Amino acid sequence: MCYFSGRFSPYGRLDMISCPDFAVSDFPMPSFASLPSLASSDSFACSDLTAMLGHPALIIGWAKWIPAWITPLWVLSIGLLLGAIAVVAVYGVLSLLSLVPPLGQLADKPRRGITASLIVGGVIAAGLCATYIPIAGEYSNTLFLPLICIGLVLGFGVIYGMWHRTRSEWAAMVGEGVIPYLLSTMGVFAVIGLAGTPFVENPQSILDSIAAVNLVGDGTERVVVTVPASPDLPVGESPFVPANIDYQLRSVTGMTIESDRTVLLGDSADPAGFGRTPQRVNEGEKLVYSYENRDQPPIPSDPTRLHIQNREIDDATVVFTFNNQPMVPQASSIVVIAFTFFLTLTCLIVFRQAAPRVWALALSTAKNEMAQPLYLLLLAIGLFGVLLFGIYPFNTLGDDIRLLKDSGVTLIMVLGMVQAVWSAGTSVSEEIEGRTALTVLSKPVSRRSFILGKYAGIMLSVLVLFVILSAVLTVVISYKPIYDARETASGDTVWQTGHDEIMTTLPVLGLYLMETMAIGAIAVALATRLPLLANFITCFVIYVIGNLTSPLVASARDNNELVGFVGKLIAVVIPNLNIFNVQAAVDTGNQIPAIYLAGAFNYLVCFSIAIWMLAMLLFEDRDLA
Repeated sequence: MCYFSGRFSPYGRLDMISCPDFAVSDFPMPSFASLPSLASSDSFACSDLTAMLGHPALIIGWAKWIPAWITPLWVLSIGLLLGAIAVVAVYGVLSLLSLVPPLGQLADKPRRGITASLIVGGVIAAGLCATYIPIAGEYSNTLFLPLICIGLVLGFGVIYGMWHRTRSEWAAMVGEGVIPYLLSTMGVFAVIGLAGTPFVENPQSILDSIAAVNLVGDGTERVVVTVPASPDLPVGESPFVPANIDYQLRSVTGMTIESDRTVLLGDSADPAGFGRTPQRVNEGEKLVYSYENRDQPPIPSDPTRLHIQNREIDDATVVFTFNNQPMVPQASSIVVIAFTFFLTLTCLIVFRQAAPRVWALALSTAKNEMAQPLYLLLLAIGLFGVLLFGIYPFNTLGDDIRLLKDSGVTLIMVLGMVQAVWSAGTSVSEEIEGRTALTVLSKPVSRRSFILGKYAGIMLSVLVLFVILSAVLTVVISYKPIYDARETASGDTVWQTGHDEIMTTLPVLGLYLMETMAIGAIAVALATRLPLLANFITCFVIYVIGNLTSPLVASARDNNELVGFVGKLIAVVIPNLNIFNVQAAVDTGNQIPAIYLAGAFNYLVCFSIAIWMLAMLLFEDRDLA
């Protein structure tokens, strides 16, 4: 890696070039002295700049850090591309099915469409629960609600995707409301990532690893093979019988072979055709293979060539335990991003088609809030802050990336909360005070639909803010390890570092979005009774106390009964926002497990339902005239 600093001196060379891999003297720099005069300074500057940009040392430096920066973005872009392909393929098939009258007209009556969606969604949810709950481990119960919700969304997507109106309204859906903003942001991100394909390190191996991603389980596979004995033959003349098992050695990262008899593993039925020395597995011993240790595989790469010889007089039972993982483990993020994209777009489509009145109100609210100067100001502040954090020296002796992630996600969350509370005050409180809500409720729109539409519209505008700033933060995080390495002259970095930092940040952004949704629900409920300023103050107090709920309960545990009662009362009345706070995981760089995200989602759903009921109580008897 080569590092340039300083400026041009009068003698026509750079003040300092740090290039550990090459000597600067190997690449002569252009000299000012060779020019006849400095009179033509403009042409001199242009020619010298061209020569400098084409300098071999600089090209070598670019060739080393660009792949490390662009490859993580390319991986995420492939996920977005696959998600888009899945949307087109699935809904294209459903559009063809909509040409069948019974299927295309199933959702013409809302009650019939909702009933059919619940049935299909229930079947999908049951299948998901039966597949993932048994292998989830200790806290598997927390997966029930998320899997049920996913199943219901997919069920509604199937029924309303087959609706003949959906087929005829695709152009309107793609260009309506927040969907074009989301698609444009993801599209620009994907174009940037895919444009760097020539610089990606070994893209074919990454693409080949997608098929090896484990959609169910951790990739552990146990295969039992019974090898018959040949007691009438001498030990060394027992036949090598085919194992008849299937495996992909390229995807095997670990393997354990056990046998209750001594056996030999060969790559041919005829010893004369052996291409490698047979591997001996003694009775009661384990033969362990690890790809990370660069061990020699004990079995051939072609499973049809695996043959086993039983060297004893009793039948042998050989147990193969394979640990199958993609050759490039980071390929699993492609599947996650693709499914997230598909599920998000499906949610928006289902929302629009299944609840048109609430969607229309949400769409109007989101468009109105996104056109406000405050929204653009918050977006500009977020962009400036994220870019500034990327180059700001935190002076943490190698942990700048941690502070970048912590500062970036916190800034995005704070801006999202400000937008949510402000929108609740302007779109709910002011419309009630200005009698605009009375006009809306005479459409006819029920008070329940009014509150749900306002909350959904506010959250859609916040979602766009999160997506745009998160996309920029992702680009900055991908470059930050390279920037730090160049600044500290610590050597080259690999693209896996930036990818891992990104994938540990995205779940945190999801949790902070959930926290913003919780605060937004409180703000909408309070906006039915309180003005904007009072709403801001109340939400701020709830946010502070909510993040201190767990410490309050813990500190009250060993005190007297009155203090303990007060602490538990606060925990019941005030939401426990500390559930969404994972700063410790951000600081240590640990991955947020999916089971924790499921638990936080469960809390958000239960809390949102409780707040919605409170909002109905506050708004039901509110005099709007």
